[in-house]
Amino acid sequence: MNYKFKTERFQHIIIDEAQNFRTEDGNWYEKAKGITRGMKNCPGILWIFLDYFQTSHLQESGLPDFSLQYPKEELTQVVRNADKIAEFLQQELQKIRDNPPCSIPQESLNILHEFKWSQGVSGTYEITYLTLEKMVSYITDKCDVFLSKGYSPQDIAVLFSTDREKKAYEHMFLREMRKRRRASHMNDESVCHSNMFDSIRRFSGLERSIVFGINPIATEQPISHNLLLCLASRAMKHLYILYLTTPEGQSSMVAC
Repeated sequence: MNYKFKTERFQHIIIDEAQNFRTEDGNWYEKAKGITRGMKNCPGILWIFLDYFQTSHLQESGLPDFSLQYPKEELTQVVRNADKIAEFLQQELQKIRDNPPCSIPQESLNILHEFKWSQGVSGTYEITYLTLEKMVSYITDKCDVFLSKGYSPQDIAVLFSTDREKKAYEHMFLREMRKRRRASHMNDESVCHSNMFDSIRRFSGLERSIVFGINPIATEQPISHNLLLCLASRAMKHLYILYLTTPEGQSSMVAC
């Protein structure tokens, strides 16, 4: 939306994760449409991919009304997650349908009447409550096991609720991982890398075989199940959701 953006250089636009776009900097949809229709003799294409169930905010998205989104295709059956993760996704989808946030068009909730996936894929789905110190050790232990079985750091993602939390706590996990590698005389970078860490929203649209979700609590309660759905859909084989507790055992949000 920057006024210095050279729009005449482009003809075609593809937008992914459009449900997370917002209009605080202007009407991005009208600008994109204007760019692709700017050449009368050879109009460009404008493709927009979105999933309302993974909406991460309650603000105006800038998308046209659901009834005006035409022509459109609905992709509803390509699910590649392990059985236990797919079952959790199914549960979260139903919770969103039962109590949708105001930012989701009511009509869009009818897209997924039946949830289908390739069944028979083994995997892991676990929820754990730990203090931050124990959480660091738990994830490091799990990563050691997976790496010893032939997985690489590129197969693992450790996702925080927000980018601010990721920046605040990433170093604790990396420090513990590297400390163990030095103790075992192994190359640090071969077993841990900062690319393993991200926020749930920034990682949206990507996937890994193994995903750890750190305290996935939405700052806006109406989209709490959307955040969990986004997190879980990133994990293909193994999903670990870890909630932070105080040393006394009480649930707590990560404080930054």
